[in-house]
Amino acid sequence: MNGILVNQVVNDLETGAQHLVLWITPGNEYGYWYDLSNRSRKPVAFSVADVMARVADGLCDIAPHEALCSARPDHTLTEQERSHRDRIWNLIRGAVETEPDIYDGKKRPAILRAVAEANQMKPNNLYVLLDRYWRAGKTKNAFVPGYSNCGAKGKPRQGSEKAGRKSSSAGSAGKVLCETDLHNFALAVNRYYLTQSSVSFKVVYEKLLQDFYTQKSGEGKLKLLPPEELPSFWQFQYWYSKNRDVVGERKKREGERSFDLNARAILGKADFGLMGPGAQFQIDATVGDVYLVSQFDRSNLIGRPVLYFVVDAFSRMVTGMSVGLEGPSWAGAMMAIENMAADKVAYCKEYGVDISDSEWPCRHVPAALIGDRGEMESKNADNLVNVLGIRIVNAPPYRADLKGIIEQHFRTINTNSVALLPGSVKPDMAVRGGRDYRLDAALDIRQFTQIVIKCVLYYNNHHYMGYFEKSEAMMRDSVEAIPVRLWEWGIRHCSGALRMFPEEQVRLAVMPTAKATVTAKGIRFKGLFYSCDRAIREAWFEKARSGRAWSVPVSYDPRDMASLYVWDKDSKAFDACSLLDWNGKNAGKCLDEILYEQQKERLAGQQLKMAETEAKVNLNADIDAIVSEAQTMAKGVPAQSKAARVSRIKENRAQERDSMRAAAKPSVREDAAVVGPEPVEDDDISPTLRMIKRKMEERLNNG
Repeated sequence: MNGILVNQVVNDLETGAQHLVLWITPGNEYGYWYDLSNRSRKPVAFSVADVMARVADGLCDIAPHEALCSARPDHTLTEQERSHRDRIWNLIRGAVETEPDIYDGKKRPAILRAVAEANQMKPNNLYVLLDRYWRAGKTKNAFVPGYSNCGAKGKPRQGSEKAGRKSSSAGSAGKVLCETDLHNFALAVNRYYLTQSSVSFKVVYEKLLQDFYTQKSGEGKLKLLPPEELPSFWQFQYWYSKNRDVVGERKKREGERSFDLNARAILGKADFGLMGPGAQFQIDATVGDVYLVSQFDRSNLIGRPVLYFVVDAFSRMVTGMSVGLEGPSWAGAMMAIENMAADKVAYCKEYGVDISDSEWPCRHVPAALIGDRGEMESKNADNLVNVLGIRIVNAPPYRADLKGIIEQHFRTINTNSVALLPGSVKPDMAVRGGRDYRLDAALDIRQFTQIVIKCVLYYNNHHYMGYFEKSEAMMRDSVEAIPVRLWEWGIRHCSGALRMFPEEQVRLAVMPTAKATVTAKGIRFKGLFYSCDRAIREAWFEKARSGRAWSVPVSYDPRDMASLYVWDKDSKAFDACSLLDWNGKNAGKCLDEILYEQQKERLAGQQLKMAETEAKVNLNADIDAIVSEAQTMAKGVPAQSKAARVSRIKENRAQERDSMRAAAKPSVREDAAVVGPEPVEDDDISPTLRMIKRKMEERLNNG
């Protein structure tokens, strides 16, 4: 033989492998061939001299490609087949004509990526088209439906009878599947099923038929091919079950985030490797499934509370909590962190719950705190690192499973405790005709906090965790899987991460900061007024009244606005301020409730001002009508000189007064008897009475 030609098949007589020659260098030094015996879809370089030597030794032979011998003439193709072929050819042409780079494994991905971006598709789908093109001998007709070899991979099926079970109904046996059908299956699945549209597999099958197994009728409508040319739904479903990638399917249909959260393999434990209590606390927030009423006006619904919990990952002990109205934010996290290091006996007593220190023995700062990116990435969290030395760990977005211990606690609180409270959210609330359970709300935020405290005490001291995986040392000491027992055991045997700070230092480290204004009425902040010994001693309020107001940096606790902390920029010390007596109604109230009431008063004031303005407008209209009537009446008066009108003012006044007096007297019938004394003339009364009478007349005359 003189050499090897493109599109010839080199048969390895030892292994049975078949290689289709795709390209050879002009000098016949080397080339690329394609293994027809497997599905690697990767052309491989070969040495022409080595192949020719193996042929000479009788180890290989060279034969023409059967696919070229069985190629259909172009005139035998239908218009639909030509359209289908040309559409795919125009898509893949730019890649396959880039020889020999398309055969190079390092250059091929960039070429396919450029073609995929230009056609808004995935590069992986192009490998299927390349496989068809190369196996068919690099001909354009490789993309004609039904052109490729039929049957199983690497072995054409003999005959035209469909493999598999027989259909029970006539006309629905399905066709004998070939490579084109399998390629169409793959395209339909990638295009319609492996997306987040969540369509059913039946819909994907219908789209498969629409895209690849229809032709246009004379009326311009699509008409399915004959039944013997259509793959059945069972064939499509069976093919997918054999080639299904469960992991890839879940990721593409639900997204990477949902897969990582709900479908990934669970091979680890959140508390594995923790040295003891305090090694890692977890903090997170949830919205309570219950509606609350206002402490000020119990007829006002104030929505659902936001609950923050801090849980020790080692023992599952709840070490801190807060109940507020602010959405998940640093303000809510701050209250829970402050409570984490607070004296729980004193805290519970504020809400009327008496406990011993052994029932909630947690007032510590952890070595690490894991939370959400939102609160823990704010600037306010810097003080936890700088002042308290806590290492902040942020879970990736949409990965609540990394805080699974505290997530489980939320389910325990909401499901077992909150569900039975008045105003709790029920599943049928959004159902048509369902009862609006918000109207059953009866608890205010203080009462709800009392309930949550009791739930935490129950959980810490009595909740048995059958799912808890004990260590070997725990099993040896027969430790009960109850949070407080695990906490106590960890403190005795393996703790080393817990630390204590003064409660005031922790509180100031996590409190939000802002600016307050010194005015003549007090230190104004959020519409409230405060005072402190330093302000009185240094005459702040007198200075503000004689000059002008100025601002001071403050820290505050949104849970209870009874106190305010004013910072001294020079000494870095602070002064505790308290509400003024006349502002004492806001003591013990949280900031959100106070702002709610202030907004409510502003809205009511705006409505009253609107009503006042409306009444004033009506008053002015009535006055204008009376004035207009008077001016109209004045036009009918006979003309007089200015002097004549002015000179008779006194006489006119007396006459008007007498007329008014006469009109004011009650009417008396002529036949009625006169009751009372007869009128007395001036000459018949004493000088004193005469003087009094004169004074009264002067007063009446002067109006």
